[in-house]
Amino acid sequence: MKLVIDGYGKSIHKKDNQIAIHEKDEIIDSIKASEITDITIVGKGYVTFDALNLMALNNIKLIAIDSKGQLTYTLESPDLRNVKLKKEQYRLSENKIGFEISKELIRSKMKNQKATLTTLNKNKKLKRVFNHRLKIDECINQLDDMKLKGNNEETRMKIMGLEGKASNEYWGGIKYFIPSEICFVSRTKKPTDLLNSMLNYGYAILASEITKSILINGLDPYCGFLHFDRYGRTSLTFDLIEPFRQQIVDKTVIGLINRKQITVEDLDKRNNTIKLGARKLIVEGILSKIHSTITYDDETVSYSDLIRKQSDDLVKTLLGNKKFKGFYLRW
Repeated sequence: MKLVIDGYGKSIHKKDNQIAIHEKDEIIDSIKASEITDITIVGKGYVTFDALNLMALNNIKLIAIDSKGQLTYTLESPDLRNVKLKKEQYRLSENKIGFEISKELIRSKMKNQKATLTTLNKNKKLKRVFNHRLKIDECINQLDDMKLKGNNEETRMKIMGLEGKASNEYWGGIKYFIPSEICFVSRTKKPTDLLNSMLNYGYAILASEITKSILINGLDPYCGFLHFDRYGRTSLTFDLIEPFRQQIVDKTVIGLINRKQITVEDLDKRNNTIKLGARKLIVEGILSKIHSTITYDDETVSYSDLIRKQSDDLVKTLLGNKKFKGFYLRW
């Protein structure tokens, strides 16, 4: 079970072998620790020492994000496995295998961008949206033709450049499906509009799921293949989240807006953050999507299964047994 605690004035306590959620002096929920896989907290509150010990004993990950949707920290019990995998991760992140992993992740992202535009355009059949898809195709072809030349840092920059071009085309197509009152112009990490604020928040929820799968598989979330290592940044999370943004977050957020479940009144103009009631809808929508099932490679699986599988496949690639394959849906 994935537990999300949002709002202010809440606290996490131990009650026998249960995690108890308090609001002020009242217990509002109590769950067996053995049934919880991870806890994501948003807002302000506190966790007792006894609760932390119980979480450690049950290998429960604690992940915190702020009101703007930024991952602030993760807490986990010690990883007692051997260091062979992490050594390979550090070594291969700088060579041809790391380059191929980076290419595959961005190729999968671009294919999901194309599929999402196609889904949204199914009824409207806007020619200009089709043109945006064609330009993403051009970026995919350029990515496929790219070879490892020079140092790894230069190659990463070239891949990121193509990713940026494809994303500009993607968001250029997305804006035709967003109501004009939302005032969406382009994707930005420093939002002033409702859609960008919702995306930031939704991506943070998804990032907590990605980070959990990374930690469970014994990988180092701070060592990425595409995103540059930066102090305090979980670069591998930013790598592995790329192919899942469109299908899990973008579609969910756009649906909430177009069904008018969340409106411009839900944006706090003082700091461009989403109000609490709307945040709960986003959390519910994202978690529902993560645990929903689809047919993929002739199997019925959840997105949560696919996220875990991607981390598992990365482990197999690093240990030399399997070519890495990114996740994408064919239209």
